[in-house]
Amino acid sequence: MELNTAYDVVHGNREIQAIDLQESIAYNVNQRSLTQTDNEYSTIENTGYNTAGDTKSTESVLDNKSNTKRIRQEVAKNEYGKKRFAILVIVAFVLSLLVAVAALVYTNIELKNQMISTNKQIQSMNEQLNNQSSQQIQILQAQLSHSILLLQNNFSEQLSSTNKQAQSMNEQLIMNNQSSQQIQILQAQLSHSILLLQNNFSEQLSSTNKQVQSTNEQLNNQSSQLSNSIIDLSSNISEQNKHILRNLNDAQSILKELEPLLYLGTINNPASSCSDIPQDRPSGEYWIATNTTSSPVQVYCDMNGTSCSCNIAGGWMRVANLDMTDPNQNCPDGMRLVTRTTAPLRTCGGQIERQVGCTSTTYSTYGVEYSNVCGRIIAYQSSTPDAFEPYFTNRAASIDDVYVDGVSLTHGQSPRQHIWTFANALDEVRFNGYVCPCTRPDLTYTGVVPPFIGQDYFCETGSRQAFIIGMFYPDDPLWDGQGCGGTSTCCEFNNPPWFCKQLPQPTTDDIELRLCGNQIPDEDSPIEIVEIYIR
Repeated sequence: MELNTAYDVVHGNREIQAIDLQESIAYNVNQRSLTQTDNEYSTIENTGYNTAGDTKSTESVLDNKSNTKRIRQEVAKNEYGKKRFAILVIVAFVLSLLVAVAALVYTNIELKNQMISTNKQIQSMNEQLNNQSSQQIQILQAQLSHSILLLQNNFSEQLSSTNKQAQSMNEQLIMNNQSSQQIQILQAQLSHSILLLQNNFSEQLSSTNKQVQSTNEQLNNQSSQLSNSIIDLSSNISEQNKHILRNLNDAQSILKELEPLLYLGTINNPASSCSDIPQDRPSGEYWIATNTTSSPVQVYCDMNGTSCSCNIAGGWMRVANLDMTDPNQNCPDGMRLVTRTTAPLRTCGGQIERQVGCTSTTYSTYGVEYSNVCGRIIAYQSSTPDAFEPYFTNRAASIDDVYVDGVSLTHGQSPRQHIWTFANALDEVRFNGYVCPCTRPDLTYTGVVPPFIGQDYFCETGSRQAFIIGMFYPDDPLWDGQGCGGTSTCCEFNNPPWFCKQLPQPTTDDIELRLCGNQIPDEDSPIEIVEIYIR
């Protein structure tokens, strides 16, 4: 992107300069010699490109030891050194390429500055030529006017003198009563003198006109030469632009080919986690190196942090993505597909229908360390679940027992560490230990929320009316933050559907989902969507 921007700036400035030069040609009719312009252009034409690069090399030495175990360790180190050497060579090549591209951009900027300087010099030359041409024309006009004035004055003086002579001669003829023949001779002499004066005046005027015409031709020739020089300069600049564009396209093609090596998260350059990938990269599939697999694995990374709305920057790795509205998806291990004849839904239930206890499935974190968890679970109410009633009737229950009708999300073992609980309640009509604490916030809750989950839970019912044993409620999904009754605040409590959890300390544990119920045959919470991220 930076290369394209640099090119656009340089290329745009050159187009503006070419237009300015062409307008200068049209505006300046009279120009002078091309010598200085050719000298200025030769400076631009001799501009070159320099690239710099450096190479790095590394050496690895393998010390042979007699002990077999230490030899194997040294061999492994040597293999690691070879891989590291290959990566360093690639990095050196990429740095060399980036330096070359930077030099190319710098050369383009220098060419632009030289073009600006050349344009200013040409403009200054045009102004000087205009001033000189205007001064020469003014001098010629003044000389011509002066010559004409001198001719007129000379002609007037000679004519006046001749008239005086004629008058004097006439007076003498009259006075002396000379013959008409003498008068005719005098008149002929007078006509001859006048003709000589006229011829002399015409010759001087013709000579002056030739001088003016010659000067105009010289100015026109200089203008034509300068115009041709500017046209050649514009053509050369256009060729330079094409050459630079080809170089930039070549550089972009090379960078595109090297992109898998330049960026973290590719199969050839896997990241250690999504949070290690630069956050200006788009959300999508990336490769990470794991501690639990021998080769990199591909995972989805949310790079802008918008999935969970936790007000935490991007770099979230998705570890669970179940969406049973997609007919191509199947239930995870440990669960079974549940369909209904009364509603077109595909959901996942316990391994055995209406089994007392919990059905478990585990989502791998690939050994990635995390301290934040976010996600959502969407399910449905089937029959008469009782929210936290299992713990209410058995206060000795722990997080490893059935303490809720719904879903328990944990990490670790012996004991499990709580992340979030999703409670499925009876209805919104009654208010006792079988419903959500948020059903009637104006009344005192008679049930008990397990102390080991604190406030980290969602609780909702799908029944707005009194419960019916065996009823399935497809019209109001659980824990989606919608459809709660008029007095209930369950759709606002902890802002479902997305939960955000900061763990007390970082961990690499896998995440366990348990679907639980403590009675048969009338309690179930079939799941439709599971989406969980870690960071």
